[in-house]
Amino acid sequence: MTPALALLATLLVAVATDQNRFASAYTQEGGAYRFPTGSNELHRAKYGDSRVDVATEADLRAAMEDPYIAEIWIRSDITLTNSRPLPALRNLRHLTMVGRCNYGWDEDIARSAGGARDPDAAKCVIDADGKSGIFEVYGPARLDLWDLSLTNGDVAGFGGAVAVTYGRLELNHCELRGNNATRGGAVSNWHGEVNVRDTSLANNTAVLAGAHVYHWGGLMKTAGSTIQGKKFLCNRAPASETYWDDDAGPGKPFP
Repeated sequence: MTPALALLATLLVAVATDQNRFASAYTQEGGAYRFPTGSNELHRAKYGDSRVDVATEADLRAAMEDPYIAEIWIRSDITLTNSRPLPALRNLRHLTMVGRCNYGWDEDIARSAGGARDPDAAKCVIDADGKSGIFEVYGPARLDLWDLSLTNGDVAGFGGAVAVTYGRLELNHCELRGNNATRGGAVSNWHGEVNVRDTSLANNTAVLAGAHVYHWGGLMKTAGSTIQGKKFLCNRAPASETYWDDDAGPGKPFP
C-alpha cells in the first residue's frame, strides 16, 4: 500500500469511528433517530446518569451543551447575566427541564415559605434580565419545560422567551411573563409544533405582532392555559389558518 493510500485508509477509519460514536448516543425509532432517555458509558462516567441538578447559570449552560444530558432539574432561581440566550437546541436533541425549587432533596413535592405542601412553589424563575432571549429550538430538536417561570426575555427578533424554528416545544405548568420581542413577545413558532398546557402568559409585549404568541405555520395546541387571565384557546393544524398572534386570528375577538 502506498503512503497516500495508507493515509486515506487512516482517515476513513477515523471518520467511521466518529460517526459510530455519534450514532451510539441515539436510538432508531420509526425510521428516525431519537435521543435516548437512558444513560451510556461516556455519560455515566461523567455524571452517573442522564439527569443533572443545577442551581447556577454556569451549570445550566454546561448541562444544555452536553448532548448526553436528557433531563435537567433546576433547584433555584437563575438570572442570565451575559447578554446571550441559553445554548440553542439543534439536531436530534430532546431535553426536558423541570423546576424543582423549594423541594427537600428527598421529598416528592414542593413546600411554600410557611412549610405547607404546595405544587405551585416548585416553579423556578429563569430571568433574562432584559438582556437577551432565553430558549431557541431548531428542528427536529425538542424542548419540554415543566414548572418554570420565564421572565424578562428581550430580543430584536422572534420569541422573547422561546423561539421555535421547525422544532417542538412543550410547556407544562409554566408562566411566561414580562417578555418582549419584535414578533412573539413570549413565544414564536415558525413551522414547528408547540403544545401549551396549564400555562399562563401575561404582560408580554411585541413591537410588530403577537404580544404573547406569534405563530406562522406548523401546529399549536393549548389546554388549561390563559393569556392575561383569559382562557387561551388555540387548536391549529397545518392546513388551517397559519398567521396567528394572540387570539383566533387578526380581527377576531379573544374568547
